[in-house]
Amino acid sequence: MSQTFTDFLTLLFAMLSIVSIATAVLVAISMMTGDSFGLLRRLRPLTTEIAAAVALTAMGGSLYLSEVANYEPCNLCWVQRAFMYPSAILLVVSLVTKNRRWAGVAGILAFVGLPVSIFHRFEQANIIEGGVCSDSTPCSSKWINEFGFITIPTMAGFGFAAIAALVGASYWLSRRDSLAS
Repeated sequence: MSQTFTDFLTLLFAMLSIVSIATAVLVAISMMTGDSFGLLRRLRPLTTEIAAAVALTAMGGSLYLSEVANYEPCNLCWVQRAFMYPSAILLVVSLVTKNRRWAGVAGILAFVGLPVSIFHRFEQANIIEGGVCSDSTPCSSKWINEFGFITIPTMAGFGFAAIAALVGASYWLSRRDSLAS
């Protein structure tokens, strides 16, 4: 693939990650305000679908960047993949089987993957010295730096936040509905 196409895709992934974090923030605010604006009620039928789309896009993007664009993943990238890839698969399984428990497990994986992304981003910004990555593939490498702050761990973190928020909102709504009846 050409570098121009890779540049286009990284810009697209960066913009999608901004949409993801905006979604996570709006969902969190809606839960904190008791869904006073009805956002969660409107999103409810699609929370798992949107979470699956985020996870599948993140998985596909990371595979493209490493396998096609030849960006070599560092150790923390592999750890983030260990949380994102199963999340994507579990969310699809949840949709196919109509079993919300699989989505719940994916939400837990995303919730645990988020601090890894945060740690990776701090290490990438040289806030944390030493780190866990090798000299050949340092965690401080920035293969992508869109808008001056969106890097691969930033995109992963935004994706994890959106998945965790959407799955959490689905469970929050179910719990609220069961208490109301």
